[in-house]
Amino acid sequence: MYFKTLHIQNFKSLRDITVELNPSLNVFTGINNSGKTTILEAISLWNECFYKLITTADKGSSSLKLTKGDYKLGYPQKTPKSYFDYRDIQSIRTTSYNDIFYNLDPNNTIHIATTLVSETQLLKIEFIIEKSSGSNYQIYLANYKTFNYPLFNDFFKSFLYPIKTIFASPTAKLGVIEEYKSNPQIQDRVHKRASATVFRNRLDKLLRSRDGNAEYFIRDISMILSDSEENVSFETTFDPSKDIHISYDIAIGAKDILKNLSLLGSGTLQIIEILLALYESKKDLNIILLDEPDSHIHRDIQKRLMKVLEQSSQNTQIFISTHNESLIRSSKPTQIFHLEKTNQSKTYKPIFYDEQQYLAQGLIPSKHLKVLRDLGNESALDFINALEADKLIFVEGKFDPKYIQFILDKYTDIGESPRIAYWSFEGIDNILKHIFSYKEVFSTIKNQKSLWEKSILIFDRDYLTDRQAETLQSQLTTKLNIPVHIWNFYTIESIYLSDLEQFAKLIEAVLPQSLSAKDIIKELNTQIATVASEKLKWVESGEFKEINGWIKAKRELFETHKLNSILPELAYADIEKFHRKKLENKQLDSLATKEDIEKIIKNVICKYDSSIEVSNYFELLLSKVSKHTLWFDEWNKMIGKINR
Repeated sequence: MYFKTLHIQNFKSLRDITVELNPSLNVFTGINNSGKTTILEAISLWNECFYKLITTADKGSSSLKLTKGDYKLGYPQKTPKSYFDYRDIQSIRTTSYNDIFYNLDPNNTIHIATTLVSETQLLKIEFIIEKSSGSNYQIYLANYKTFNYPLFNDFFKSFLYPIKTIFASPTAKLGVIEEYKSNPQIQDRVHKRASATVFRNRLDKLLRSRDGNAEYFIRDISMILSDSEENVSFETTFDPSKDIHISYDIAIGAKDILKNLSLLGSGTLQIIEILLALYESKKDLNIILLDEPDSHIHRDIQKRLMKVLEQSSQNTQIFISTHNESLIRSSKPTQIFHLEKTNQSKTYKPIFYDEQQYLAQGLIPSKHLKVLRDLGNESALDFINALEADKLIFVEGKFDPKYIQFILDKYTDIGESPRIAYWSFEGIDNILKHIFSYKEVFSTIKNQKSLWEKSILIFDRDYLTDRQAETLQSQLTTKLNIPVHIWNFYTIESIYLSDLEQFAKLIEAVLPQSLSAKDIIKELNTQIATVASEKLKWVESGEFKEINGWIKAKRELFETHKLNSILPELAYADIEKFHRKKLENKQLDSLATKEDIEKIIKNVICKYDSSIEVSNYFELLLSKVSKHTLWFDEWNKMIGKINR
C-alpha cells in the first residue's frame, strides 16, 4: 500500500500543489521556503486528521452504506465532534492559530488529499481544515456523505490503526539519562515529533523483539557505517522489571570499546534514529518522514543510507527533504522532486520526466544537474555524476543514450535499471581517434572504481560485414579491456528489421483499428522490398565505390591502434559482395539508415491511418515496447554486457 498522489491546498507556504509520488522513496528538494519540509508536515497532519476522525458507526446507515460497527472517518460537517483546539494538533510545529493557513490567513481553507493504492484498488481520502470560533479548527472528511465506506472498510486490515507515521528530525545529541517508558508513552512521544527523547526505549523494544528485525537492523547499521567491514554491537544491563532508567552501550567493530550511546557523534545517532523508524512495527501503510537527514552524515554514508532505504522500503513509503548535493546525487531521478517557490497551482512529477538534454559530443547532462544548479551549486559537474554512476557508456550518436536508456528502463521497472552516465562521440571516427586516450585518463579517475572499470562501448556497424564487425569487436574488447558491443545492424533503428513479427505488432499497437498482423507484415515486406531494390541499384552503380574513401579512413584508424586484418586491401570486394547478397534476398538490415526505417514505418502506418503524423516514427513505436510481449532479442545482447 502507498500514497499515489498528494494534493495540498492553502497549507502554510503551499498555495495549491499536486505531487505524483513514487511508491517507495521520495526526495524533495528546492530553494529555501519552496515547501520541502511543509510537504512532510502536510503528510503528518493528514495522518493526524485520520486518527482524530476515525471511529466506528454506532448504528447502520443505508445512505452511507454503513453497518453498525463499520469504520468511518468523522461526522457530518459542523457537528461538535468536528472541532479541535489548535493546541491539540501535535503533528506539526506552530506558534499561533494562524500558522497553518496559507499567508497566515485563516480564511484560506486547507485541503489535504491523498490517493492510496492497495493492489488494484484506489481510495481517495481528503480532509478539510478551516477556521472556527475561538481557538478551534474544524476538521472533517471532504465528501463525508458520498465517501465509499465499504471500500474503506475493505481497504485496510489493521484497524483501528492501519497507518503508522514517524517524523524523524536530525538528532544532534542524546540526553545522558532516559526514563523507561511504556509502549503507549513511546508512541505518544513519536507522534509528537519527540522521538529522540525515547531513543533508547525504541532501541530496546526493537532489540528484544522476536520478529527477526533486530538482526536486519544491526546488519544495515553495519553496512551504512562501515560498508559491512565492522559489525555494530549493542549491550545493556537494563532490566525492565526493576530499573527506572534505560541505558545502552555501543561498539563499532571488534576493536572498539563499548561506549554510552550519548557519546556517539551526531551522524551515527542520526543513522540509528532513521533505521529505528524503518524497522519498528509495521502497519498496512508505514510512512517515514525524514527532514534534512543529511545534516550530520558523511557523503559515503549518505550513499549507503540511500541504498538501504531503497532496498528496505517494501510496505513503507519514505519522504525526505534535503538540499544536500551528495544525497541528491545518490537518489535516482525517479525519486527526486524539485520544488519551486510559486503561488500558482502546480503539479510535480519526479525529475525523471523532465526533458533530457542531449549533446553530439561529450558527457550527456544528467537530470540531477539542473536541480543542483538551481540550488546554487554553480560548480556542480556531471563528471561527479559519472563517477557515482554504476556504468559509463560511450556511444556514437547524439540520441543513442535516449534509446538505450529507454530499452534498459523497459527491461526492468522504470528507473530501476543501473545508474548510467553517457558519453557521446559524434561518430565512429571520433571513437577510434580518442577512445584509447580516454582509457589512459579514465583509468586514473576513481571513486570506488575507476571510470574506465565501469565503462562500456556501444556503436553502429556501418558498412562492415558480419566477420569484420566480429573481428573489430573482439580486438577492441581485448585492447580496451572493457565490454564492447557493435550492433549486428547498420544502425540502432534498423534492429526493427531483425524480427518482422515484432515489428508488425509494434505498428499494430499504434493503429486505432483492429488489423491482422499478417496484413501488416505483408505491407512491411512490400515497403522493405522497395527500399532494398533502391539500395541494390545503388550498390550495383558506380556510386557505391565511394565507400572506398570510408574504407581507407577506417583502415588508417585501425592500423594506428594495431587493430589488424579488419579491412585488408581487398575489403571493398568483400563488403560489396556481402551487401549485394543481402539486398538480393530482400534483407535490408545491413544498409538500412534511420531515414529508411522512418520511411518504412510512415508508409505502412499511413496506408491504414493517414491521420497519424509524428516527427519521429521510430520513437512512436519504441513507446509501445514491452519486455514480455514486444521485444527484440538483439537488445538482450547489449543488456547482458551492461549488466556484467
